[in-house]
Order: sequence, then structure tokens, then C-alpha cells
Amino acid sequence: MNRATTPTPRAGWLAPALFFAAALALRLVRLGAQSLWLDEGGTWDVVTGRPWVSLLADLWSARSGYPLYHLLMKGWVALFGDSEWALRLPSALAGALAVALLYALGRRLGGARIGALAAGLLLINPLALWISQDAKVYSLLLALVIWSLLALLDAIERGTRRRWLVWLGLAAALLLAHRLSLLLVIGQAALVGLYAPLRGRWRRAAQFAPLALLLGLAWGLSAGIQQDPNAPQVAARINPGRALLILLERFAFDRPPRSSAWLALLAAAGLALGGLAVWERARAGERTPARLLAGAGLAPLSLFLAALALGAPLFEPRYVSYLLPCWALLLAFGLAALAGLQARPITHRLLIAPLAGLIVGLQIYSLFSQPYGLWSGATVKEDYRGAIGELARRVVPGDVVVLHPAYIAPLYRYYAPRLSPDALPPPRAFGRAGALGYSQGEFDNDYAALLAGARRGWLLIAPENARTIDPPDPQYPQDDMGRVGINFLTAEMNGKWRCVEGPYRGFNGLRLLCQSFPRQLQPGSLELRGDWPVPGSDTARWGDSLELLGYALATWPDGLQPGGTLPISLTWRTTTALPTDYRMFVHLLPELGAPVAAQLDAAPLGGGLPTTVWAPGQPIHDEVAVPLPAGLPAGRYLVVLGWYDPAIADVQTQRLPVTAHSGEAGDTFAVLGEVVVGGQ
Repeated sequence: MNRATTPTPRAGWLAPALFFAAALALRLVRLGAQSLWLDEGGTWDVVTGRPWVSLLADLWSARSGYPLYHLLMKGWVALFGDSEWALRLPSALAGALAVALLYALGRRLGGARIGALAAGLLLINPLALWISQDAKVYSLLLALVIWSLLALLDAIERGTRRRWLVWLGLAAALLLAHRLSLLLVIGQAALVGLYAPLRGRWRRAAQFAPLALLLGLAWGLSAGIQQDPNAPQVAARINPGRALLILLERFAFDRPPRSSAWLALLAAAGLALGGLAVWERARAGERTPARLLAGAGLAPLSLFLAALALGAPLFEPRYVSYLLPCWALLLAFGLAALAGLQARPITHRLLIAPLAGLIVGLQIYSLFSQPYGLWSGATVKEDYRGAIGELARRVVPGDVVVLHPAYIAPLYRYYAPRLSPDALPPPRAFGRAGALGYSQGEFDNDYAALLAGARRGWLLIAPENARTIDPPDPQYPQDDMGRVGINFLTAEMNGKWRCVEGPYRGFNGLRLLCQSFPRQLQPGSLELRGDWPVPGSDTARWGDSLELLGYALATWPDGLQPGGTLPISLTWRTTTALPTDYRMFVHLLPELGAPVAAQLDAAPLGGGLPTTVWAPGQPIHDEVAVPLPAGLPAGRYLVVLGWYDPAIADVQTQRLPVTAHSGEAGDTFAVLGEVVVGGQ
């Protein structure tokens, strides 16, 4: 393999250092702004929940996708903790290192200008920035790929044993970092067999190596993609042509608008221009860029598309994100050729400005455009932080929390103790949902087993994940969540109450649903019979007919804590139909007449059962949670409750009068009792 350029003095440290610093600065922007999503939660679960010996054993398991990353992250978390920022920082560092290494590789292949162009393109590439803010292996893989290519060039051109060992070590690290990097190692091994100055048995071994690795790939795919149907889906089956179009879009702009086919064509045109420029260099005797890009880019991509054509469920763009360096290098060669950077008139060089400006401008636009841009301020990752935070503000100790699918549980375990000092209910799941032959009758039995004896059940569902094991029923157009989701969605159709406003609370990639049981759900059946007991307490009436039959002030196992909630169980009844959708308020006061220290302002059942639909004479039980501010001083607080008409603007006249009471009360409120915050 000939050298790409005339030997030049050793590159200084300044340019790579500047690229590293700039890349790291960009990758730290809003690093902790997004919630952890499903795969990041999986990373946290593995590195904090499994011992070292188990992670070491994964190095030899075909079913473990990226064991080296988990080992490295376990050590990192032990030193720096497991906050969102800490979990993502290694990816940011690796992504910045990849930019600096690409400068060195580009300089090696075509000179300092090619290096600067390639590094600059990777610096602001939206997909590269995304994986650099993701607690997954792909940013580390990117740096290892470029480093291995630099080591391969050294080994082929200089041939010392030490250099070959360095390359072999990096190739092994690639395989341990991500199993599908075997596609890249096959391409690199082919370069060794074709161009390395080896003799005798070493040359024969090098020429045989790609075939042996291909056989290993076939075995690994057959062993690695078999999985439990209730586990997260590995990836998707897709037509290779469609896959190539998506890869063009994602590599260029990551999350473009839906009408983005023309952007893919623009990216393809840039790549074609780069390919032509590399071909011209090869004809002029500079063959190293063409050979390296073919072995490290074209060969792995072709193998990946071939696997898709054979039906392998492997399509996920980030699985081949290690092709980004070749992408950036091809674009750099194309831009350099268009600009005429080498011995062409300055008028030719000016042609680079529109194309470079268009590519760079569109990449920056995609970073700031909603709803996909990483820097747009929008929620672009699955919002487990928001969904579980909302649940923490609404749940009470006796509630049942159901997660669907079951494998989103690590995110609940991660966020629940971080978002509330209260010990939230342990999550439950329909663990058999998606199993072969799982019938409606079996679901009904599981449903009764999970929720019987509970007054209220919550469902946190990730619909796109759930549909892989619990597909929606095409007979019901409104069903986009499957059997579990539709059961909660249609609560009011099944004799239950909805306890959120609207059909659900939506978060990016997630939905939070709630159903409340007017009567007790019987174990072993779906019957609702047996009234709930009314808490023994004082009573009160507002207006002519809105009656408080009973209430209970509850607490959490560790008491009431600032930043947590005060759970209250309420039972209501109206003797006549109510003409207005009233709202209730609950205030915590150090003493009557003092400023409000904490409060809840809500419609009954979280807006799911407005007062205008209450049936006269039917007891209405409502579980509420009063949020306690994080800075609430410890101490004793009175709890007062009242009702108001939100259609009346005047605060003095909108409150309903208390017309009867058996305990302490004011003109518009009843005193429920006293609670202690900050103690047992």
C-alpha cells in the first residue's frame, strides 16, 4: 500500500488539540438536558446491577453485544457516579477524541487540509453529536475505528512486529466493543491480505483471514440475534435500498424533516463527488485513500446490506455509525477537489463556499430544528424523567404501578429515587404479554392478579416498544398500544373511572394512564363488587349537595418529606346532579391565617371524573397527593380543604361555602387535621 502523500514532518499537537477542545465543548452542550432513554437505562442497569465477574464472562459470549464498554463503564461509575451527566461524559470524551484522530487520519491520507475538512465535518455532524451524548458504546467505537485505521496504515507501511501487535490489539478491542464491528475488521483484514508486504505462511494466513471472519460473522449472527420475545427488539428487518436511503439521511443530518429525500440525494451527490476525487487520486498514483475507504467503508457497508437482504433483523443506523469517519473523509476529498485546493485557480476554490455552506448550514439547522434537534430545546429522547416525575407527584402508597413492556423497569428504578424522597410503589408488569399463545383469558387473569385489592392502577407504557410484543388489534382503530394499553385507555367503558385528564398524559415516547375502581375488583375475575369502606372521620358539606363522607391522611413508610407528597384518601357524594365542574384545593398551613406552605389545586380524579358526571348518591373515592416543596421547612402543618368554581374570576366569591360540618371548619374550608413534615 503506497503512501498517500510525500512524507511531511510529524504533525504538531496544536491542530489535534484544538479540534479535541472544540469537539468536547460542543459535546458538553446540554449533556444532561435529556432524560435517559431505554438503551441508556439498560447501560445503567448492567453496570450497576451485575458483578465484575459476570461482565468479564460476557467478553466470550456471542449474545453480549458490547461487553468491553460495560466493563469500562462499571469502573467509570465506581469513580464518578451514575448521574445522567456522568453516564454520558465518557461518550463525549470519546467523540471529541474521534474528531482529533480523524484530523490525523485525514492528514495522513491527503494532507492537512483534508484532515481539517474531515475533522470539521465530523465536529458538527448531528449523528456524531447524538452518539457523543448517549450512554452507549458507539462514540467509543468511533474513536477505536479511526485509531485502528491509523494503526493499520502504520503496520502495512512500516511492518514492524510492534505495529502489527498494536493493530491486532485494536482490532480485538473493536470486536469486544461491538460485535457488528466484525464487518469493519473483515474489511481491514482484506486490506492486510491484499496489500501488506507479507511472505509465506503469514501471507496465506492474511489472505484466509477474511473468509474465516465471514464464517464467524455468520455463526455470530445466528447465535446472537435469537432472543426472548419479551426482551427489547434487537433491530428491524428492512429492504437494503430503503436502509441505504435512511443511512444517507441519518449520516448527513441525523433527524431530518419527513420530506428529506432531497437531503439524502444531496448527501449522495457529495459522496459521489468524493468518490470521483479519490478515484482520480488513485489513477494519479495515490492509491492509499481509495484502498482504505474501500476496505473500511465500502466493504463493511456491503456486508451489512447483504445481511439485511438475507433477512437478518439488524437495521439500526447507529449499528454502523463507525462508517462516519469514511463518510467525512469522502466528503472532505470531494470538497477539496471542488475547491481546487491543489494548484487550481482561485476562482475554482470559490466553488467550495456554496456546497460547504449548504452542507454545514443544513447540519446546524438540523441541530436546532424542532422536534428532532439535539440543541433545539425540545425533548428528543424518550422522556422517562418527565413521565416518572409526573407519576411521583400523583401516586399514593396503595396504588399499583404497571410498566409495559416489562423491560423498561430499569428506568423506573433509576428515576424513582431521584425524583422523589418517597418510596414509590414497586413496579409490576404483565411479564407474559407477547408470549406465544397468550390469550385474552390469560390476560384477564393476570390483570385481576395484578390489580385486585387496589383502588387505583397506573400504567406507564412505551408504545413503540410495547407493540413489538403486544401489537395493537387492527379491529380497533383507536388501539395503538396493544391489549394492555387499550384496557387502561377504555377504563370508563369497562365500569372503571379514568383518573387523568384526557385519555392519558403524553411524554416523548411514553404515555401515563390511570384507572380507578369504583368498587373492589375481585381476585380471579373481572367483576367489580363490594363497596370500598369509607374512612371514619369528620364530615362536611359544600353548597347544597357536595358532601365529604370521609377522609384519611396517609403517609409514606419514611414519613412525609420535603420534595415528596402528602397522600390523602377522600370519599365524596352528591345528592343532586352538579351543574358545574368544580375544583378542589388542599392547603398546608403552619396555622390558620398563615401563608400557604404547600398546596394542591385539582379536579376530582385528576380531571378524569368531572363533578358534572357524578351520579347522585354514588360514593366517589379519590386518591390525591399534595406536592410538598423541596424547601418546605420541617414542622407541623394544618391541612385544609375546599371547593371553588373556576368559571368565577373573583377569588372571594368563587369558593363554595361550607354549609354543614362535624369537625373544625371555616366559611369555605374544612380542617382535615395536622401532619408532620420532616419526621417519622
